[in-house]
Formats: sequence, structure tokens, C-alpha cells
Amino acid sequence: MTHKSLNDQLETLKTILEKNNELMDVLNYIDSLKLPNYYIAAGSVFQTVWNYYDNIDLNYNIKDIDIIYYDNSDLSVEADIKYYQLIDEYCKSKGYKYEIDVSNEARMHLWKKEKYNIDVEPYINSEDAIDKWIATVHAIGITKKDNNIKIYAPYGLSDIFSKTIRPIKHKYNTKEIYDKKANSWNERFNDLNIIEW
Repeated sequence: MTHKSLNDQLETLKTILEKNNELMDVLNYIDSLKLPNYYIAAGSVFQTVWNYYDNIDLNYNIKDIDIIYYDNSDLSVEADIKYYQLIDEYCKSKGYKYEIDVSNEARMHLWKKEKYNIDVEPYINSEDAIDKWIATVHAIGITKKDNNIKIYAPYGLSDIFSKTIRPIKHKYNTKEIYDKKANSWNERFNDLNIIEW
């Protein structure tokens, strides 16, 4: 599962993702919606790779598709709901089993204040949000540019290919959040190498 260079890894990742016809179809649909600074991110991307190397259905145990975008001109919850409904209805019309999660990363600081009563700095774009997620495998996003898949992977791809769960430490991440995520992945996928917090 290891590859020598980042370019090799990127090409391998694209080849694997393109085999997941359902995920690619959803990506194409989301691209048609013209969400600003959007990505399909996290689980549905790296878990497709894990399933590929385990020789099982590429969508096995993928719980949801995380769609993020960045639009600081509209920080309303209604905007997220509108996109959620469009994407969810599309997936249901195709018979896809994905749960859909849509988040405007421009309003995440407001959501965290409302939900957890914590003050966090606003993200400056979707990439800034991905940089600060809980684990290196989690920090992956795919989008489309000029009809091609474009990958954002600030910590590289080696951990995804080696099934290594490694924490991303910054002031808003905690051992408790990390352990909960790692345990969830460990229950659903085989042969994970979990680095302790």
C-alpha cells in the first residue's frame, strides 16, 4: 500500500477514487451546484482507499459524505440546509445509501459557539478548516477543476495508504475528540495503526 513519491500517491488515489462510481457521480453533481471553495472531504475519500486495498465494496462502512464549502457572504443555517436537501435528494433519487453532511466552513466558529459555547477563530477558507481537523487521514479533500479531480492533502497521503491514524494537534483539538474518532474507525475497519495522542 505504500508508494514512493507524492506524485505516485496522487495518481494512485485518483485511480482508486475513479473506481468508486457513486462517489464520483456525487462529486460531479456537487460540482454542478457551483458551491464556492467546496470539497468532498474526510471519510468517504480515505475509506474508499482502505476498502480498495481490503478488496471489498468501495463504499463499505462509509457512513456519510462530508461536503464542505466556504461562503462568508451567507452565514445562515438555511444555506447549508438548502444544499443538504439538494444533494440528499439527488443521492436518494439514485438509490445511494450515503448520509449527507454539508457545512459552510465560514460559519463553523458560530456553530461551535452555539453548540459547545467555545470561542474559536474563524477559518479563512475550506483549506484552513481541513488543516485543523483531528487526524492526518481525515485531512483530505477532493474537488474538481477544469473537469479533473483536484486533491487537497496538507499532510500528504502516506498515512492514508498505510492506514495510520495520526493526531493533528492544535489548540482546538483534544485527546478526547481524537480517541473517539480513532475508536470509531477501529471498530469499522481492519488493521489500523493508531498513533496515541
